[in-house]
Amino acid sequence: MKIVHLLTVFLFFISSATAQKVGLVLSGGGARGAAHIGVIKALEENNVPVDYITGTSIGAIVGSLYAMGYTPDEMLELLLSDEFGYWQTGVVGNEYIYYFKKPDETPQFMHFALNLEDSVFIDGILPGSIVNPIQMNQAFMGLYAQATAKSAWNFDNLFVPFRCMGADIYGKKAITFRNGDLGDAVRVSMTFPFVFNPIWKDGVPLFDGGIYDNFPIKVMKDDFNPDFIFGSAVRGGGLRPSRNPVNQIEPMIMQKTEYEVPEEDGMLLEMRLPDVFLLDFYKAKEVMQTGYDRTMALMDTIKARVKREVPLEDVMARRKAYKESLPPLKFTNIYVTGVTEAQRHYITAQLTHDINGDFTMEEFRRAYFKMLTYSKIKEIIPSAVYNWKNKTFDLYLAVKIKDEIKVSIGGNISSHQANQLFLGLEYQSLGETSADYNANFQMGNSFSGVSVDGRFFLSARIPGYVGFKLAYSNKNYSQSQSLFYEDLVPAFIKKRERYIKARYGFPFMQRSKVDVFAGIAVLTDLYYQTSSLADLDFDVSKYNLFSTGIRFERNSLDYRQYPTKGRQQLLIAQYITGNEQYRQGGRKYFTNVRKHEWLQLKGTWQNFPVMKNRFSLGLMGEAVYSTKKFSSNYTSTVLRASAFTPTPHSKISFNEAFRADSYIAAGVVPVIKLNDMFHFRMEAYGFVPLREIRKDAIGKNPTVYYKARYGDVFSSYQYMGEAALVLHLPFVSVSLFVNGYSYPKNNYNAGLNIGYLIFDSGFLD
Repeated sequence: MKIVHLLTVFLFFISSATAQKVGLVLSGGGARGAAHIGVIKALEENNVPVDYITGTSIGAIVGSLYAMGYTPDEMLELLLSDEFGYWQTGVVGNEYIYYFKKPDETPQFMHFALNLEDSVFIDGILPGSIVNPIQMNQAFMGLYAQATAKSAWNFDNLFVPFRCMGADIYGKKAITFRNGDLGDAVRVSMTFPFVFNPIWKDGVPLFDGGIYDNFPIKVMKDDFNPDFIFGSAVRGGGLRPSRNPVNQIEPMIMQKTEYEVPEEDGMLLEMRLPDVFLLDFYKAKEVMQTGYDRTMALMDTIKARVKREVPLEDVMARRKAYKESLPPLKFTNIYVTGVTEAQRHYITAQLTHDINGDFTMEEFRRAYFKMLTYSKIKEIIPSAVYNWKNKTFDLYLAVKIKDEIKVSIGGNISSHQANQLFLGLEYQSLGETSADYNANFQMGNSFSGVSVDGRFFLSARIPGYVGFKLAYSNKNYSQSQSLFYEDLVPAFIKKRERYIKARYGFPFMQRSKVDVFAGIAVLTDLYYQTSSLADLDFDVSKYNLFSTGIRFERNSLDYRQYPTKGRQQLLIAQYITGNEQYRQGGRKYFTNVRKHEWLQLKGTWQNFPVMKNRFSLGLMGEAVYSTKKFSSNYTSTVLRASAFTPTPHSKISFNEAFRADSYIAAGVVPVIKLNDMFHFRMEAYGFVPLREIRKDAIGKNPTVYYKARYGDVFSSYQYMGEAALVLHLPFVSVSLFVNGYSYPKNNYNAGLNIGYLIFDSGFLD
């Protein structure tokens, strides 16, 4: 009996060794490669075995996923997931953005770097790649680390033996990846020039394998020599070229490839998909179905050539056993390279603040994005190496830091008096501690100013920073913008601020921060209170103030101006004290010194729910409460009252009807998304002062000077509305708008803005 049993086992191994082997070759082709998933699905469902896989670019992605145990349905789910979308765009999801380190908003729309340590002095005017690698670096490590460890860096030991292609453009040759880190190999194979940064190996930049070998049938023959080769090739073509620059790169870069499988070796399925371009992965489901249907149409021919069958149940059982044998993705040790000892100490300390002992991929991911958020660190390339002794992974972080000054340029180009120019300079240092330094310059019709600020991040168990800010600004309201009316009498207004402010900030959950602040300021208002403007100098009100308070801010809005989704919450509580001096126009000396002391609370809330069916209804609310008393006259009182300015145009228009010491306001913002860049929005707001600031005549000439008095509680209200067509480009916002205000009568405006009407914050903001 034992002899019979041994003979049976021997015959089984002999038959297995001589059984018909099938190789699958997958071409590159960007999003068109989703058809490969349909091919695999059809083969599996009809018991056609896949014993070896070779692939290039998207063929490498699909092939590698199958080679490490993914089912076709799991592959499709991944291609359609938000995570995959983040990988190909470099966008970081809101749940990982560390708002605490975010600098103040500026109107910049482009930037470049002055490199302080490289022969290339100016860097970054034109990016080396379209897609930021911040997502891809961590995602590929997490996706492929377990399979790499299981295979012991040998791709023959995967669930299905696998090969993929890269391109050495300096050596002008294709490179075959047979071993090493699986994630690195696939990453090279799909690194399309100008879209993704190259992957460097031994001092050589490597790119998409499709440049030299987009259909690796030769590698299949040389490495595996299967009995039957099934080739799946996807191509674009067609008569309608794309206007998208990214899609235009493909025919320029890729060399001509012959998609052929000789009759004696197997057969080829070639699919032309002219309406699917490089990054159209949102079409993955319909493209996969095309691959499935085309393969099913050939199934009788395939099965006539491939006699061997492997039931799908057997494949699923073997796949399940393979996945269960993968080591858990747990990390223990962290090793940081590419930095100084002081920088290594800081980075390690920051990481260990968030992760202690063994940690998961998700815990690392949060710490990783936190480290890279608004940081001097330009890139972190993580690698996971399995520690067979500890049965966990060691994490190696190759850190890239550049010593540079970031130069930002921006502002606004307008059809009305809102032309602005912005220049920003930023420098970051990293040693035992981290620090940010900024200098911002703005010049224009409405606002001019300069500010210098710095933040020093504390290396403590509870993250925090100490910061300072010095600012000087001058805000003007011209006659055409000024709505400060008494009949037809306009007022020219200039508001000047000089202040220094210190603050201590700390995070409040992932998307919020809290600042505790204190500062001193000199605020000067220059204004007219008479219709005979040529005969008088400005009246002047000057305030010497001290302020201290606390500020809570949470922000997930998608755009700095004209947001379409996300939420913002702002709450400021502060105590202000100081004195006011008043000088009447034409006089040399200040008179009427007043002492001021008040508490002020301000809360703002905006919410734009996630769009469904391209429509969203935004909601907005704002409330201010203040114990402030009147200034020397009506004009100076209104000038220092809080202003409700929810739209860009309202920020540059002085409208006394929308100013009060205390008020409540609310609005609705219907948004219709026309496509990924265009949207149409309507905004309607109501404004109700707690007690309206009104005028009382001073002396015998009531047309010249006024004092302030309060009206009855909730005795008045105002409203404003705006409609805008907005184009959000990656670097700038373009808006065409019309609006109207309830005061003064017939106050309607229309205009065009290219850029951002964002001004440096004031002392009491």
